[in-house]
Amino acid sequence: MVDHAILGARLARLREALRELAPIAAMPLPEYLASQTSRALAEHYLRIALEAMLDAGNHLIAARGLKKPLTLRQIPIILAESGVLDQELGSRLALAAGMRNRLVHGYADLDHNIIHASLAQDLGDLAEFAIALARACDGEA
Repeated sequence: MVDHAILGARLARLREALRELAPIAAMPLPEYLASQTSRALAEHYLRIALEAMLDAGNHLIAARGLKKPLTLRQIPIILAESGVLDQELGSRLALAAGMRNRLVHGYADLDHNIIHASLAQDLGDLAEFAIALARACDGEA
């Protein structure tokens, strides 16, 4: 059964991170690249947003007894297969899990050109995810 308090807290954390990222995403690239503070905040809040998305998705998967994800990338795919997310959104969010891994584990130096482009283009996917999960749980006891 979905624990609405847990899911709500995770989605609230996601929405809060998106609010913090919005002004950074609106910055022109040269201004963003010149600001160490903006780059650090982007990394921080993007990591929080992606982890909140994955945590919320994993909670819903477990609560509904869906196929257990073996990797973080599988979380949005499983949600798409179950009809919670649109297939295309699930595919895009699976790619976003890779960005989360780079932010958390530092596999390679981060390319802030890519991070800025992602902020400018992809924050809507995370907002759409939050709406889809809230709708999926609406009316569940």
